[in-house]
Amino acid sequence: MRIGVIGGGQLGRMMAQAGLPLDIQLSFVDPSADACAAPFGTLIQGAYDDPAAIDQLTASVDRVTFEFESVPAQTVAQIAEHLPVYPSSQALATARDRWLEKSLFQRLG
Repeated sequence: MRIGVIGGGQLGRMMAQAGLPLDIQLSFVDPSADACAAPFGTLIQGAYDDPAAIDQLTASVDRVTFEFESVPAQTVAQIAEHLPVYPSSQALATARDRWLEKSLFQRLG
């Protein structure tokens, strides 16, 4: 399985290390040329909302995730038009807005 990750930091690195024994290959989009996860997968250098970098990622993976909630929700929504993305763009939008998040928790009890 090939998984794309938006972000190439410490969490991406840990995901890649955990995926190695499972034959899961990860690709990362990150603005930094020396992203911490790069040694454990394929690095696509670009901003989290760079259309060329996102297109390159989606062309090379089966599913996409992200490693932190600062990823633009619009980017995740656009990717979801072509590939499964977990968590969803709606979950990301909720996590990015503390009022929405707390309101959801209150509704769920």
